[in-house]
Amino acid sequence: MKTNYNSNVDAIVGDIALTSSLFSEENQRLLLTCSDVNAQLPKLLSSGAPEIQKETLALIFLYSESENGRRLLVRHQDLTKWLQILMTFVNSTDGKASSAMNILSALTEEEGFKTQCRVMLSTGVLPLFTQLLTSAELVNQAALAHCVGIMGNLCADAVIRMQMAKCKECWQACLKLVDECYDVSTPKYQECLFAVLGLMMNLLLESNGIIQHFAVDISARCMSLLREKDGRIVTRAIGVLSRILPTSSSAVEEVVKGGVVKKMIKFLKAGGQITSNYGIKTLSICTRSNRQAQEDLVKSDKKFSVLLKLLESENEMIVGNAAFCLGQCLEVPGAATSLLNSNVVMILLKHAGGDATRASVQENAAIALGKLCVAERRHIVQLRKLNGLAILNSSMKYVHSI
Repeated sequence: MKTNYNSNVDAIVGDIALTSSLFSEENQRLLLTCSDVNAQLPKLLSSGAPEIQKETLALIFLYSESENGRRLLVRHQDLTKWLQILMTFVNSTDGKASSAMNILSALTEEEGFKTQCRVMLSTGVLPLFTQLLTSAELVNQAALAHCVGIMGNLCADAVIRMQMAKCKECWQACLKLVDECYDVSTPKYQECLFAVLGLMMNLLLESNGIIQHFAVDISARCMSLLREKDGRIVTRAIGVLSRILPTSSSAVEEVVKGGVVKKMIKFLKAGGQITSNYGIKTLSICTRSNRQAQEDLVKSDKKFSVLLKLLESENEMIVGNAAFCLGQCLEVPGAATSLLNSNVVMILLKHAGGDATRASVQENAAIALGKLCVAERRHIVQLRKLNGLAILNSSMKYVHSI
């Protein structure tokens, strides 16, 4: 069915090719200040007429390519509905989907666009977004992966992130897509999964009752994903675990029962810095209050070889969490004795008396050093040789306060 438009709009669309070739910054400004264009662009995008949509997307893409063009759009257009309108093109099987996502990706660089996106997010964008996620097998999956990534980038805006994180349907849709990826392992589906995990990581910067409600389910999905062959997905799954577990003791209990400690040790042996960062944080959360996790770590990491290696990392976050894990595990009988012929005292002493920018590094190392010497007094001999008794004495206040 052909849609009727007034002659002015027909002329605008028909002249886009000519406009493109003459698209100076001044022409960009003049075109957007034309009342017909300004009012009709959203209608043209939503027209349902493929050729009109294609040409309109081409015009908007020209604006989105430059900082000046994007700012003109933000200044002269009401963009509150554009996120929703452009997101509908994920249903397209042709080049319009890619064009729409490229435009959105460019617009998200503008703070003014993010601010306008807040207006329709809960009422318009999120219902559409969750619908796309739950029907991933029916839409353009490459565009969907791009779309999810864009939504993840929009989470840099605290207001948008908070609204999304409180959306129960959004979490349900994310979990549904993860479940579907077990059955469909095509490259395009894997990209969707990778993007969804990234989105979940960003949303987990928030803390609310909805997140706590889904914590056990989310952590269970992540545990299953640890079997994936794609290392990128495994790394993000561990990242999600590191952020979801602090919200729920029940989730911690379930993943410990599922063997998370042994799995993390395996990944820490082979993983790069990002994986190690997420993995050791996951272990620190589990060993903080779960005795089974402490005992599992002692069994899985013979003589704490993995933790000792992590303690020599240049990444202070990794060092701080490794020192914390070690301190927690020294409460297990025999753990301190297994370290008698190691260089653990020297390593902990270096961090406890060092000048790390993160105070937690010094504090966690001091606590571990104190616990080590309390649990196995023969370590004090090595400490004395290294002239570290003064640091040990200062660390005891931490030991007695925990």
